[in-house]
Amino acid sequence: MFSDFLNHKTTYETELRDFPEWHEGIEHFGFWAIEISDADCLKKIRSHQEHLSDKLHSGYLRQPHITLALEGLMEDGARLGPSIMKTVKRLEACNLQVFPLWLGGCNSFPTCPYLQVIDPKNNLSDIRRCLNSAPHAGDPKIYTPHVTLGFYNKAYDTIRISEHISEIQSPDIEFTVDEIVFAQYKTNEVQGPYRVLHRIRLGGL
Repeated sequence: MFSDFLNHKTTYETELRDFPEWHEGIEHFGFWAIEISDADCLKKIRSHQEHLSDKLHSGYLRQPHITLALEGLMEDGARLGPSIMKTVKRLEACNLQVFPLWLGGCNSFPTCPYLQVIDPKNNLSDIRRCLNSAPHAGDPKIYTPHVTLGFYNKAYDTIRISEHISEIQSPDIEFTVDEIVFAQYKTNEVQGPYRVLHRIRLGGL
């Protein structure tokens, strides 16, 4: 379960600062996502965050979500530019239907612990094909659907972290996905909340 994570000797401490060398003054970053609002899922997320709280930066305000694809830096601010509207029309044309996912066990990247998202019918792959966006420089080579729990506040031994994560167990939780959102967050707020700019309802309800 932790094989990729344990390829790293330690976790990476996330710096809580502005990164102008990255955003070059552009205020917002856009992305496509699925929001997590199911009460049982939110309870599970909070319990894992509390279990790991001494290892994570406090003040993590980004709402629970599954990132589908990155749009990138948005020079138009809160405006949905032509490329985004083109993607909206493409998603609507795909006629996507509601579908289930499962919120699974806890794992970790070097920068952050996360809850796994189980997608047995590969619905997320279908959505990502509908998005059909050019790969963004920030996209990982392998897509791992997940819900981030926060960012590590210092470098910890990965073996110790994996042991700590394994202390908390909870059943997988099924939840229904009925919409996709396009959202943005402020580039100078590493842990700041995001704002939803557009919602696409899925069919089948």
